[in-house]
Amino acid sequence: MSSIYANQSSTSSKGSISQAADVEVERISRSLARLVKNILRESSNTANKTNGKGTLNSELVNNAELSTRQQKTFEYCMRILGSRMTPSVVSDELHYFQLVAREHKSSSKALRFANLFSKLQSQATVTRKWSILYFLLSLSDQSSMSEMGKIINTSPLEQAFSYRGLQNLSNFRNIEKNKQSSEEEANRFISTVPSSPKVSTIKVSKEELSSRTILIKQLAELENSNVEVSEAMLLRDIVFIFQGINGQFIKYSEDSSSYIIDPKLDINRSTRDLLHRLTELGWLYKRVNEFVSLNVNDPSIGLVGQAFCSALQRELTEYYKFIAILEAQVTKQVEGQQISSQGLTLKRLLVWTQESLLKFRIMSVLVDCCKKQRGGALVSTIYNYTNHGDPFIQQFINNTLEEVSRPFFEMLQRWIYEGELEDPFEEFFVECDPNVLEENLWQLKYKYRQNMQPTFISTLLAKKIFSIGKSLNFIRYSCHDSDWVVTNGKATGADKLLKYGDIIALESSIDATYTATSQRLLNILFTKYKLREHLTALKRYLLLGQGDFIQHLMTQLGSGLSKPANTLYRHNLTGTLEAAIRASNAQYDDPDILRRLDVRLLEISSGDIGWDVFSLDYHVDSPINTIFTPQEMQRYLKLFNFLWRLKRVEHDLSSAWRRNTTSARSLYQIKEIKKEINTSRLVCSEMIHFVYQLQYYILFEVIECSWDELVTGINKKSGDLDSLIEAHNKYLTNVTTKCFLGTSNNQDELHSFALKETSIDSYTPKPERIWYPSLNKSANQNIRENFKPIQERLEEVAGLFKGEVVNLLMTLSQHHDTDLRFLSVRLDFNEFYQEVSKNSGNSGKRVIGN
Repeated sequence: MSSIYANQSSTSSKGSISQAADVEVERISRSLARLVKNILRESSNTANKTNGKGTLNSELVNNAELSTRQQKTFEYCMRILGSRMTPSVVSDELHYFQLVAREHKSSSKALRFANLFSKLQSQATVTRKWSILYFLLSLSDQSSMSEMGKIINTSPLEQAFSYRGLQNLSNFRNIEKNKQSSEEEANRFISTVPSSPKVSTIKVSKEELSSRTILIKQLAELENSNVEVSEAMLLRDIVFIFQGINGQFIKYSEDSSSYIIDPKLDINRSTRDLLHRLTELGWLYKRVNEFVSLNVNDPSIGLVGQAFCSALQRELTEYYKFIAILEAQVTKQVEGQQISSQGLTLKRLLVWTQESLLKFRIMSVLVDCCKKQRGGALVSTIYNYTNHGDPFIQQFINNTLEEVSRPFFEMLQRWIYEGELEDPFEEFFVECDPNVLEENLWQLKYKYRQNMQPTFISTLLAKKIFSIGKSLNFIRYSCHDSDWVVTNGKATGADKLLKYGDIIALESSIDATYTATSQRLLNILFTKYKLREHLTALKRYLLLGQGDFIQHLMTQLGSGLSKPANTLYRHNLTGTLEAAIRASNAQYDDPDILRRLDVRLLEISSGDIGWDVFSLDYHVDSPINTIFTPQEMQRYLKLFNFLWRLKRVEHDLSSAWRRNTTSARSLYQIKEIKKEINTSRLVCSEMIHFVYQLQYYILFEVIECSWDELVTGINKKSGDLDSLIEAHNKYLTNVTTKCFLGTSNNQDELHSFALKETSIDSYTPKPERIWYPSLNKSANQNIRENFKPIQERLEEVAGLFKGEVVNLLMTLSQHHDTDLRFLSVRLDFNEFYQEVSKNSGNSGKRVIGN
């Protein structure tokens, strides 16, 4: 661009060089006229000698034809000298030294040439040493005898324009004799050529002057030559091509999707190559402009897509300004019909358009890659090109990305500071479902779309952004604290404008907002909605942590739950529940907690009794139902049923032990059944020991340890609501797994065994079921026979129990969990059951129940 303005400022100095230019034009014209006249006259004389001497009229006709050919040849040569045809020659003397040195296969000749080259370099008066070497290289290419023989046998005209050859001077000895007449003839030619300072300042191309075979071909086709176009007209066409408009000689072909130069144009190969290279810019412009025209007003591409079109349009506007300057320069030169050395040329235009060409190449690549992309995916696609090693390309992509990502960062700012999701075209990486109810706001209302996450935002940072907006909406709609959301948004987001370019500042801002929002949400849950108290209540009532309450409840419900399930009424059970609360320390709990505690009857099946369908329930509402979801409450219910049945086993065993203890004194008087009474007490003690150890493990080593981990995580007050939900889920998972309620077969076996223990009461001798025989000696002989069925049943129960315990211990000893392996040690601390297992194995009996 600076060169263009320099050209405009240099026009004032053209008048000072016009006189020198005229002198130079006259000198070149005269020399060329003499050369053309001598060459063509010699060629004509040779032809006359061959054909014989003609008449006077024929001689006059030949002279007229000769004068016409001389005039046309002279004009053609002047056009060549005034053209811009220059060879693509590198002006590097070392390069040509190496090329000439390769021609010398002999080391002595190569050494001699190296010495000559060093002497040439020492000559300070010779400025263009590379041209001398280029000339020598050109001569060396014509060293073959066959080509030299062809040159000698040709006419002087062909010799003069032979490929990189020298004229055969033997045929031009009479040139000096005709010197005077040649000068007079030259004056006539010169008068027909207008002198121009533009032509005088053009340097003749070395490659065109030396490439004489090309000129011979052009001279031979002079009469039937194609359309000749000036460089100014080609420049005019190129400017049209830059704007996507077909020119006069260069037009766009829809079939080949490229620009095609008119084949009738009489231009050389180098100029044609220049035109092809320049038309690339027009081809790229056509693609980019077509994309912008189709999508700039299309709302379906989204806000980010329209911002991308806006960025391309901004670059096109700058490009139009550049084209306007070029067009003014070309118009000025076309009107003058001349090209000055300081004016615009095809080569100069190629250099000036390099920056625009590089930009359009980048934009064309972006257009191809982003055609089917939207939103954050479009931003990621553009961002991937910022890793380019070229600083210019990297800066251009960053500038484009800053404008393209502006709508995305506006959505981001509203989301993290106000909790509003303004995304009409679904371009943000957060998706909202308006049909979801508020009670499921945290889990289901908002979804994370990974395909719309920009690459420059890490996954951890994106999840924090996702959590911030969810927390703000949860505080506003579920916790009903919209005032804090509005106040905090104005305080933190008023002076911050998020934009692309400063990722570190973006991360720090999001981290600060994430911490403040998460702490506010957790503080509301633990203070206003008493989340800690609810967690404690669930542990005390559904996980049987409140021992006195559970004992009173089981004592008062024991007789009623032994009845068929269809005879139970919920209002009666609710009254019993309230009585158990008043009779225990549970009466001092928060009334809101006690109000949520209720009785629940499970689905009744045929043959069920009250123990099978009774369950406690705990009602939760918004917003704490976000933590205590229906799935989590179902796990609490499952744990309660298992612990309640285990408590029932312990209650029945305790009742059986009390009956045995109270009736032992009277039953010991019967010597015939004294052994069986001791056996029944031992079996009952084994069962009580097993149940107590199992209860201790579940209530203390499982529930209490998991509870301690949960409380520790809550007290840290770090993370967001998702972290709290995850901690609570981990707590329930640990309890469920270690309470044998998981999915493994071993745990299911132990659960089934615990349920079987509920029927021990039917196997336990009760006072009302025991037959008290008379104590007189006449009746003692029938005692053993009458007591035999009871003895057999006692042995069956004892064997079944021992077999189940042995199988359970074997399963626990092989479990991967350390706590469960330690439970097997507690249950068999004196290795009693190991001896039972060995004795059973030696006797060949299976220690497995039915």
